[in-house]
Amino acid sequence: MFGRDMCQTAFDLRVLHLPCKEFLWNADSSHEWVGYIDGQQEYPSFLETLRIFLDPKKQFPVLSPLSSMFILHGLISVGYDLHRRSSPIGPSPEETAAKQARLLRAYEKWATYYEMNVSQHLSQSCNNRNMVMYHAAYISLHTNIHNLTTVAGDTRTYKRSPERGDYYRAKAELQQWANSGSSQLATWHAAQILVRSLNRTHVYLELFHVPWCMYIAALVCWAYGQLSPSAVGPGGLPEASDDKAVWDAHQDMRVYLGQMSTDSWESLPRAGGHRRTAGLIAVVKNTLEGVRWGLTHGSVDVLRRLDGSGAGKGV
Repeated sequence: MFGRDMCQTAFDLRVLHLPCKEFLWNADSSHEWVGYIDGQQEYPSFLETLRIFLDPKKQFPVLSPLSSMFILHGLISVGYDLHRRSSPIGPSPEETAAKQARLLRAYEKWATYYEMNVSQHLSQSCNNRNMVMYHAAYISLHTNIHNLTTVAGDTRTYKRSPERGDYYRAKAELQQWANSGSSQLATWHAAQILVRSLNRTHVYLELFHVPWCMYIAALVCWAYGQLSPSAVGPGGLPEASDDKAVWDAHQDMRVYLGQMSTDSWESLPRAGGHRRTAGLIAVVKNTLEGVRWGLTHGSVDVLRRLDGSGAGKGV
């Protein structure tokens, strides 16, 4: 429609420019706008800026809040491309690990820039929406979402009817994930998403990315609780009551997230209570039932089946 070629990765966007600065959009007259334009230097393109964040030696550029989010999405697309190229005929595991480490440093560099130059100029609700995307970036880099949704019973990504072997293959790989540091890091970031988004749904549910990230975050917490090692440190949650009339899903969810929101992901295994995800699943399911998008309705069906199974109410 716009005369542009289709692209597979962010690196195909060679001549795309970042959005103009806010003062240009806010000019009150054409004369004021021209005055602003005449005094402006040419800013780096989207791809040039993306490479700045991928290079730890380069200094931060000056970006608007909108441009900073474009760069975050560009980094996320690099992560998706890295996943797609990870195959027996693709780069070696060592090369893939080196690229992933470089991308993680880029995420950290972006977060530092955002905290120093962007967050203080935005409202708390806007910051929370942006940081949901940041935490989702870590989940996508450390979790095979296809395996996660398959084991949870969400088969919408299959082009054909999945077979029993598909499930067992996905579960075996997800079991390996649950016994690795990647699962701890992904679960920690999933908890951050849910802390930032739950109980503020009247603000966030109109944005499609927030309900979807909430759904994936809930599945990550559920999978970690179901498949991770049973070793639990002190301070675990109390046993769940058998009396359903006494059980409070919201309270269960709040206690769970309080324990999973540790200072860092490395301390997550010592938090305890990671198997108690029933309250979380129930609350996320009830929250997403109010979203009108069809894709989210399918997610609610998956969460309803997990909720109905009663899994995760014990320690």
